[in-house]
Amino acid sequence: MEKYLVASSGDTLESKVSGRFGHSGWFLLIDPVTMKYESFEGFSVEEDQEISRFMDETVKKVIVGNIGPGAFNELISFGCRIYLCRNMAVPEAIKKVKNGEIKPLKEPTLKSSIHSALKTGYNYGGHGERINPGGKGSELPGRGMNRGTGRGLGRLRGNKRSAGRETNLRRGTLRTR
Repeated sequence: MEKYLVASSGDTLESKVSGRFGHSGWFLLIDPVTMKYESFEGFSVEEDQEISRFMDETVKKVIVGNIGPGAFNELISFGCRIYLCRNMAVPEAIKKVKNGEIKPLKEPTLKSSIHSALKTGYNYGGHGERINPGGKGSELPGRGMNRGTGRGLGRLRGNKRSAGRETNLRRGTLRTR
């Protein structure tokens, strides 16, 4: 009896396939013939993401909305085939995979995992680009956390109240009270 593991947005069959495997809210272990299922809560941020807790010898197909290289390689090592079913309800995805309408993935859909970015100390954007090249442990100068408010006064140039103030500071003629 073959089972499918589905990364799901909810704990019922009426849910949609989750957009991110490793951060899925729920995982459904489904028998594609009878449509009987078990639901498991997804990983929390603090948890070490052990995919093996869902795996047994009957799980042969995994349905995802996206998957990074770490999870992809781990699932392949269990002998699973991975199917990309974006924006589908769980029953629709199961039907299409079961009927052979969707081919298994040959590589992960994401170039890197958000967890690999956290391990390196770099700040990655939503599409894998590096935002802060000078992150933790880097010799490059950082650009902060991109949380500035944009209210810096600069060098006080062009402000009518402070016009000439900078040159007076250099000359030492500015008096402070």
